[in-house]
Amino acid sequence: MSDEFHAMPDLESLDDSRGIGRRSFLMGALAVGAAASGSFNYAAAARNARIPLARDGAFDVGIASGFPRPRGIMLWTRLDGIKRTSKLHLVVAKDKGFNKVVERRLVTARKDRDFTARAFVKGLKSDERYYYRFSTGDSSSPVGHFKTAPPLDSNQPIRVAFYSCQNYEAGFFNAQRAIANEKDIDLVLCLGDYMYETSGGPGGARLDRSGNNKDGDVQLLPEYWQKYRLYKRDKDLKAMHAAHPFISVWDDHEVEDNHADGKPSSAQDDPTKTNSDLPRRVPFLERRMNGYRAFFNYMPRARFKGDRSRIYEDYRLGKMMDLMLTDERQYRDRQPCNDAILQGCAEADDPRTMLGDAQRNWLLRSMKESPATWKVWGTQLMLMATRLAPGVPAQVDAWDGYAYERKRILDHLLDNDVRNAVAITGDIHTFFAGTAYTTGDETSGRAAMPEFVGGSATSTGLPEATGLDPSTLAGLAAVNPHIDFYDFVKKGYGVITARRNELTCDLKAVDHTTRGAGKATVIARYKVVPGSRIPERIA
Repeated sequence: MSDEFHAMPDLESLDDSRGIGRRSFLMGALAVGAAASGSFNYAAAARNARIPLARDGAFDVGIASGFPRPRGIMLWTRLDGIKRTSKLHLVVAKDKGFNKVVERRLVTARKDRDFTARAFVKGLKSDERYYYRFSTGDSSSPVGHFKTAPPLDSNQPIRVAFYSCQNYEAGFFNAQRAIANEKDIDLVLCLGDYMYETSGGPGGARLDRSGNNKDGDVQLLPEYWQKYRLYKRDKDLKAMHAAHPFISVWDDHEVEDNHADGKPSSAQDDPTKTNSDLPRRVPFLERRMNGYRAFFNYMPRARFKGDRSRIYEDYRLGKMMDLMLTDERQYRDRQPCNDAILQGCAEADDPRTMLGDAQRNWLLRSMKESPATWKVWGTQLMLMATRLAPGVPAQVDAWDGYAYERKRILDHLLDNDVRNAVAITGDIHTFFAGTAYTTGDETSGRAAMPEFVGGSATSTGLPEATGLDPSTLAGLAAVNPHIDFYDFVKKGYGVITARRNELTCDLKAVDHTTRGAGKATVIARYKVVPGSRIPERIA
């Protein structure tokens, strides 16, 4: 792991500059170096020089910052109302009035990226608050602010808000407004399902008519772009992005529900239909490519050189926290038992991978070698088992369907005495807190790590998915004693705070059905002390 840069910014963050003088200097320096190697792209340089400065346009989806480093951060926006690739102004300052400017540069809103723009700003001070905005000749974006990451040798506490599953139709983004109002948040983490590729149908809080057929189903690249614009125009989501730095990983809905192994869910046996039983208008792999491309276009993040679809990453926040983010869709085998729900699955323990060899080896090595006090695994899917009866999984599109690899990973942590590992989780649309055991539950496994599941921001939960009422689902608690807390109804998010002597987690609920109800209530509070593998409920 290198110092503050674990992923190198791609070329879209390197083609901008502080000003004409600096740009001319950089281009000249590149020309001299490249001429010697015979590789300078004069045509590309000429095209870049001809890109006009945008005179007007609207910053319709706001702004965002992402992946803060001790001395830098990625800044992002989109300009609406233009028809060709254009330059924008970016200004970063120490004060909200922009009297103490520390950075001025031009950035490019590219047509082939749906007029999104991003730039990695370097040379900042660690653990400092800054303000930023984008502008054209006649318009300006909202003002955003961020705090850079602490130095890698810092022992200061770290606070991370985490959430997942923000279905536009299922409710209002009040959880995101509550996160925007959180104080002293170092980072917001979305654990997947930032948007939904299809519509949930009538009866929701609001309508999604994106896509060429205006039915909410998106498969083509412009349709995915349209879906992100729909979500990002929400004022509460914009407020969250303006307030805190943001990191995201995808789950399934950024492409297609329950996809795996480069194929649709194993529950779908009709190649002409999506997993939502809608007509497949493009082949699945083309749809996935479109979904991936739109994700990178609309997120404030860099792409890995040489592996541009990689999202798994080891992300350090001082000495207190190592945040390890995994990709649990791209490299996995398909779900066993045709993606069965509430039926059990005799194949669930068969050798099967969720992460793939390269990512699994990276995770095991990172956990073992990390110098941070707390190793936090950001996992899209739940590690703890949900059993219908002892040894009978309730669903297999989770780690219960990949029990062989789950045991391999958690055994590694125990056998190598990796301490202070904690999982924070999305996907299942339910608040849970408990202990991940090597076999999923305590009847046959060893306690490996605490796990906190942050519910969903809006998406409907297990009662709707299973047809079982909350009281019936609660009756399964006796079969799952490793789960200490559950709430099948409420929506919201979680906040973890890492200190040297403990890690705490607050699970917070909001009213997602009433527009503007952005007040959060703590429904469960836990702590983990160093060396413990079981969380303790705080009264």
